[in-house]
Amino acid sequence: MKKIFTLAAAGALAATALNAQAQITLDGVMNTAEIGAANSGRYVSLGAFTTPHPAGFGDWGLLRMYGANTASKLYVALAGTPEANGNGLQIYMDFPNKTGVTSGTALPAVTGPVAGTATTMFEGAGITGTKMDMEVDAALALKGESLTSFIPQAAVYTSNTAGTAAVLATTMTATGAPITIAGATGNFAMFNGSRMAYRGTSDGKITTNPGNANGGGAGSYGWEIELDRTALGLPSGASIVRLFAGYVSNTGYWSSDVIPEIAGNAAANLENSPDFTQETGTQAATLNVVVLSNRNAAEAAVAMSVFPNPSSSKATVTYQVLNRAQNVNVTLTDLTGRTVRVLKSGVQAAGFQSISLSTQDVAAGTYMVNVKVGDLTATRKVVLL
Repeated sequence: MKKIFTLAAAGALAATALNAQAQITLDGVMNTAEIGAANSGRYVSLGAFTTPHPAGFGDWGLLRMYGANTASKLYVALAGTPEANGNGLQIYMDFPNKTGVTSGTALPAVTGPVAGTATTMFEGAGITGTKMDMEVDAALALKGESLTSFIPQAAVYTSNTAGTAAVLATTMTATGAPITIAGATGNFAMFNGSRMAYRGTSDGKITTNPGNANGGGAGSYGWEIELDRTALGLPSGASIVRLFAGYVSNTGYWSSDVIPEIAGNAAANLENSPDFTQETGTQAATLNVVVLSNRNAAEAAVAMSVFPNPSSSKATVTYQVLNRAQNVNVTLTDLTGRTVRVLKSGVQAAGFQSISLSTQDVAAGTYMVNVKVGDLTATRKVVLL
């Protein structure tokens, strides 16, 4: 009877999550109604820059970063205000199914837009050589041109030595009116169909941003982004998106304002090509993402995912432990069901969990990963090259 109740509860959870709709209106304002619990279609805080403004660059900078997700969309928002002189907001992203620049590796110079179009912030000399505390697959920037004009830009990193940059739209106003990115191709197809909006203050300063008085809380002005999960290629099940935000000049000179912030750094600017792996703390915020498919209730509740798959070096197995601490068993078997390796056995706390699986641990081949959380079991095939 207990198992039947557990599965019924899991089914209700899956139905609720599948039916969840975005609670976010793209207007450049992070309102009270838009802030809530994880995987509710509302924003959760991913960190704040807590040093009072004016800070490193004066009357401009960052306040707080938010993330949210639904069955079809991923949302990222930055509460803050960029200066209207070429400086701007930047967000670096690590997606579970893509390979870019590995953590601790200097960002390579990027190939910019075609001749005759505006250059991007990612071509600045101070960006090249920057070492991040996470893998970087892609990045977005909002460059301030004037009090009323802001330019969204992007960079995509395809390896430790290669990257490209592009202007996604010629302009976006500071009124909160949303725009839709259209016509993005090639490496930038992941941003095609995404929407974004920005709201600025009348004097263009962060000190008059409503969020400056409450640490980037409800009512903050800033930059809101809606990304399409299908275009991003996010896997079903549980996965992890890592995000890092900075306030940077047009030449790539880093201000003090980064999220997650550097403990003890206060208003000291980070200058050109900083090495974030050497700074205090971890400069990478984790957004736990659940994409539920039409799998059975048990699989939906465990929300298991394996990525990248196939994997040429290391795969990550993610899953969630619902409601309370439970006994967890994660095993790797061959296709006949023979156990090859026990990856995890024991009690784990409620929440997202992840395990790494490396080809250094087992021979290349095709395997099955089985995750059992309490009475619930999920299984995926994984190919290790």
